[in-house]
Amino acid sequence: MRLTTENRMKSLSFVLLTASAVLIALIVRLPFIYYISEDYLYAFGYWYNMIVDNGYYTALKYNFSNYTVYNYLLATAAVLFPYYKLLSIKAIAIISDFILAFFVYKCVRIKYQSKMIPFLAGLVTLLAPTVVLNSALWGQIDAMYTAFMIAGIYALLVNRQGWAFAALGLSFSIKPQALFLAPLFLWLLMKKEINLRYLFLSPLVFLITILPGWLIGRPFDELLFTNVGYYRSWNVLQRHMPNLYQWIPRSYYNWYLLFIVLTLIVISILTIIVRNSRIEMTKDMLIYLATLSVLVVPFFLPRMSDRYFFPADVIAIVLAFYLPKYWYVPVLMSLVSLGAYGGGGALSGYDISLFPLTTLTLKQLAIIPLALIMCLVWQLLRRTPVTSTQHSAHNSQALDNL
Repeated sequence: MRLTTENRMKSLSFVLLTASAVLIALIVRLPFIYYISEDYLYAFGYWYNMIVDNGYYTALKYNFSNYTVYNYLLATAAVLFPYYKLLSIKAIAIISDFILAFFVYKCVRIKYQSKMIPFLAGLVTLLAPTVVLNSALWGQIDAMYTAFMIAGIYALLVNRQGWAFAALGLSFSIKPQALFLAPLFLWLLMKKEINLRYLFLSPLVFLITILPGWLIGRPFDELLFTNVGYYRSWNVLQRHMPNLYQWIPRSYYNWYLLFIVLTLIVISILTIIVRNSRIEMTKDMLIYLATLSVLVVPFFLPRMSDRYFFPADVIAIVLAFYLPKYWYVPVLMSLVSLGAYGGGGALSGYDISLFPLTTLTLKQLAIIPLALIMCLVWQLLRRTPVTSTQHSAHNSQALDNL
């Protein structure tokens, strides 16, 4: 009886702590709610008006947006709150933050017996500057597709491969940046850690998500390519993105297919390194490779935008809680993304210069992700990316005792 009472008190305390964290996260976002970004003016707000002016859900048969799943949510918000356009758009983005934090919590919960360390990981995610600014200030939904990327990682951690492929497909249906995690699946396949029989679930989930739009009346071929078609119109190698193409002149944008091949070559080299490595594929190693995957792809892939290190910002937080010696990775990546946001990016009109490194040029900032990639790859080559099992268990126990 006494034990039951103690358990109830612990559960109640955790619920109250969670409620306090949610309240703090909302309070932190409140000052930014009424900020109007360019994306709101020329994308989200325009889409919302199109939906309201053209019959709500029936408006989704028109080709006015490069999103599909988000449009379903936007139409639902328009039906429920037709006169609260800005708040509805920001609400969708902020709710995505909490879903993201939940899956971060779930991933880290596997590592520790205590709930407090995973709770802290979720809280760090909610309060991470790029997460707060991306949703509350910008109104963007990078947290939404990233949440399902991390849901896929969680499924891999608990050996639910079918759910992992399904989560990747759902993430891709929201934004094609979900493919930043594709090298992880390739590397796991090379190490014979996953089975290709579940691969069909990714395209199946994607097809299911576009089905409502097709039934409403939008052409099927448009829905198939609407996510990626947006990038065909770009005539630049990057948009305020601190990656490789900060050092390559804009006049080379016609060579983007060659640069895509370069990206595939880099991924192939890393695949050979991982395949030939004798390192055991532990949960720590899986998180390590996931971080490397979401760093490498947006760094080497052309036509990237200033927000596209967002998955790396968040997955690096999971890495730091799995392997605390890599605490500097999320710190540096968060600062890099902040610099991209303010260094000519869509938030350049908003003063975020109080953060370190945000006054550096994008060419200077691009050195940081490159250095992190080199560091992580070097650790792979040395076969010491993760601590020994004994030392790792000691670290976990020490954190559990906090």
